[in-house]
Amino acid sequence: MSDGAADDRAAPAVGVVGLGTIGSRLARVLSASFDVVGFDVDEAAADRLDCVEGCDAAVAVGRRADVVLLSLPGDDALGAATEGEDGVVAGLGPGDVLVDTSTVSPGASARAARAAHEAGADFLDAPVSGGARNAETGDLTVLVGGDADVLARVRPVLDAVARTVHRVGPLGAGATLKLVNNYLFALNQLALAEGLTMARAAGVDDETFAETVAESSGGSYALDRNMERFVIPDDYDSEFTLDLMAKDARLAERFAAERETPLLLGGASGLYEAAAALGHGDLDASAVLKLYERLTARE
Repeated sequence: MSDGAADDRAAPAVGVVGLGTIGSRLARVLSASFDVVGFDVDEAAADRLDCVEGCDAAVAVGRRADVVLLSLPGDDALGAATEGEDGVVAGLGPGDVLVDTSTVSPGASARAARAAHEAGADFLDAPVSGGARNAETGDLTVLVGGDADVLARVRPVLDAVARTVHRVGPLGAGATLKLVNNYLFALNQLALAEGLTMARAAGVDDETFAETVAESSGGSYALDRNMERFVIPDDYDSEFTLDLMAKDARLAERFAAERETPLLLGGASGLYEAAAALGHGDLDASAVLKLYERLTARE
């Protein structure tokens, strides 16, 4: 809970735990309208953001902010940031809201929600979609699971970082739908890689493939995103890493298995893991194409 004196800036005070690729951009955009405090396990992360007052532990963010956004790479990081005497939950109290913008398993999200509620705080699972570029400009999409009244209280904060905010259901619904979304994206990228590989085998150049398919029924967000930005220039500077795509696909596949939901197109995570094993894990997820290039001796 914020302990600072009110000023002429917009309330509430906002905290961000996790100042990496997305979290740093969330903090920067939020700082235009709110006082922002932040924490990252990389001690230099907050120092790189002159718009954020750094804290020495996640618990300090909880103590100083009324609304805390989590932006973390996975289940383990979420647990480390929320649990224990140094975790953000230990600093929360009644009236505070913990908002998890990460892509994590619904189980991990539920554990964080229980911990927040035990501390007297409220919780929303609110994973974001749109990548670093949209985070930079405040044009993300947010998929919110949780109570509508709690969402209304933090809506000004989410509106500052998002083009659209969707309440998709009760607690857990946001985390689940984000996994579904990322699993679909994982499959779409694989379909694009396979289709492009077939087109190349027929002598079709990449530019012709991209232009033609984009105007046909095989067009997709993956094609629009990947071809011009990454494939044609053969520059896979990471926007969303292949390792993270593999992680999200694994989480989605595990979620489906736990609920006995058939994934007849399953196995996506294994293909991303195979591409990562070739040394491409830090590249953009679109670099899964390099697995197909290796198999066809183009790489």
